[in-house]
Amino acid sequence: MTSPDTAAERTTPADITAAVEASFADAPDPRLREVMQALVRHLHAFVAEVALTEDEWRTAIATLTATGDITDEHRQEFILWSDALGISMLVDALANPRPPGATESTVLGPFYVPGAPELEYGANIAIEPAGVPTWVHGCVRDLDGAPIANAELDVWQNGDDRLYAVQNPEGPEDHLRGRFRTRDDGGYAFLAVRPVPYPIPDDGPVGKMLASTGRHPWRPAHIHMIVRADGFRTVTTHVFDAASEYLDSDAVFAVKPSLLREIAPRAADDPERPDGVEGEWASLWCDFVLVRGDEAGEPVDAGRTA
Repeated sequence: MTSPDTAAERTTPADITAAVEASFADAPDPRLREVMQALVRHLHAFVAEVALTEDEWRTAIATLTATGDITDEHRQEFILWSDALGISMLVDALANPRPPGATESTVLGPFYVPGAPELEYGANIAIEPAGVPTWVHGCVRDLDGAPIANAELDVWQNGDDRLYAVQNPEGPEDHLRGRFRTRDDGGYAFLAVRPVPYPIPDDGPVGKMLASTGRHPWRPAHIHMIVRADGFRTVTTHVFDAASEYLDSDAVFAVKPSLLREIAPRAADDPERPDGVEGEWASLWCDFVLVRGDEAGEPVDAGRTA
């Protein structure tokens, strides 16, 4: 009599992977089919490579559940996972190739809120005291050096409390954020505050991962900007304080050397002190170079907000 063990071939791990991959073979969308089949291959290869245990698998499921539980309209833990694992930066790099001389892109981050108020040239984005006043100015140009008039700079940053406006429901909604237009000569200017390093939210699953792997949650000091202009590709980027801590160990891997800028301390009696500023202040010069929509072989993207 033939035993059940010898009556048929045994199912192997490779058989399981092949069956799951084949289950997507009839997906009507070719791109969806490609993505899902590759996802299966890579996920299964990862599980096999590390010989994932049942306890580790259950822990992973619990971690994903906790990620969903802590995510709400103010907190996006899945974006934090993407940022902390470098996926956000990798997707950004693949999606936004830039020719030499153009301003490099970096991650949007979880604290951007569209619809910031449009402000006049030189206006102050700090509704209440939030740190050392900093005069941010420069020019928006194309790759040939020609100024771009009426370009929009969508700006947001943290203050000396390490918080963005969206993180502080008790503070002014439009604190430390605003939109500015360049003049005919491509120039822009606004009054901000000197940014400070801050930790990404680390009281949830991502923070637990960082602590257990010996990583820290800190980001170096920076100001976020989205620069848009008709006929040019939008660039989402940061301006990093070149003197900040954590430039070599940004928790979300967003630092690029070309985005570092010096923030220069200025004396209270400096004759170039902006109106309304008392005491010590600082200045930051930063130009932005945009790429025309057809120069990178991609469509014009003049209105992207995320």
